[in-house]
Amino acid sequence: MNCKVTISGAPGSKQIQTFGTLVPENGGFTLNYDIGNDHCLFTVRGGTATQSRRGEINMDITFLRGRSSVCMLLSGELTGSIPVNTVQYQTSLTEEGATANIVYYLGGAQITLRLSAQYVKEQL
Repeated sequence: MNCKVTISGAPGSKQIQTFGTLVPENGGFTLNYDIGNDHCLFTVRGGTATQSRRGEINMDITFLRGRSSVCMLLSGELTGSIPVNTVQYQTSLTEEGATANIVYYLGGAQITLRLSAQYVKEQL
C-alpha cells in the first residue's frame, strides 16, 4: 500500500521525506522507497531488521535486537564490513502504517534511526 516515508536521525537533524510502498508480512513488514537515485528496502521480521540501499551508495545493514551484526559496503569489486551493535530496537505495525526506532553503533559512532511509513489514502 502507498505510504509517506519520513526518516530522521538524532533530535534536531534534518528529516528526509519521500513516498514508498509498505507491505505487511508475517507480523513484520517490507518498506520500499527511494532516496534521490538510490532504491531502499527496509524489512522487519521478528527481532531482526535489514536496511538495504542500492544506487550511488550500496550497503546492507542488519539490526539484531541486543546483538552485534555487520554493515556490508559494496562498491564495484570492493566490499567491506563494519561492526554494528544494536542497543535499542523498537518496531511496530498498525492500521496507520509502520515505525522503527533503532539506536546502534556503527564502528565507534552512535547513530539513531527513526523511520515512519504512514499509509496514504488513495484518491477515488
